[in-house]
Amino acid sequence: MRDIDCSCSRGFRKPAPCPPAEPPRCGYLMQQIVGSGRAYLRYERFSLCPEDLPCDARRPLQLTGVSADACGVSARVRPDPCCRGLSLLVQIPLRLCVRDACGCDFTAASRIEVPVSLRLTDPSRADCALPSAAACVRLVRPCGEDHGALDAWLDVYVEAWLTACRPLYSGPACPPPEPQLPLYPQPCRFR
Repeated sequence: MRDIDCSCSRGFRKPAPCPPAEPPRCGYLMQQIVGSGRAYLRYERFSLCPEDLPCDARRPLQLTGVSADACGVSARVRPDPCCRGLSLLVQIPLRLCVRDACGCDFTAASRIEVPVSLRLTDPSRADCALPSAAACVRLVRPCGEDHGALDAWLDVYVEAWLTACRPLYSGPACPPPEPQLPLYPQPCRFR
């Protein structure tokens, strides 16, 4: 028998290679502010209990300076019954400059707490949000010492936020689908 030589067998197109799998989309988490608030206490009286004061400090003590320790500012969420929302209780560590009766200067630590009401932008995400705060404190007028506590008039400025992480995806948009190839090769045409 004679083999039939089909001239079109050389003209067959190779099947198209499989399209590459779509590369995984890159994603990252981005912090989103879901609530914010601020409090400005102007000329407010505080009673500061000095900690870590040396034993050789002689009474009466005089307060000469107050500053906030920015690294130690912390906040915790608490329900706010007044406005039926949320508020943060911000704890601000303070560094006190104290002068004793002999004129020696010492450094002591103290802390104050300031409530901050929040305005929520996305209440549905408030339950999984993390609080953060920043504070600034200025000594306006020192007062005397009262039973081991130093009284002072302070200006306190606090900004607080609730942040939640939201996933964001980046990468190229999906390419348009290619036309479907036939499942079988086209029949040969004999000449």
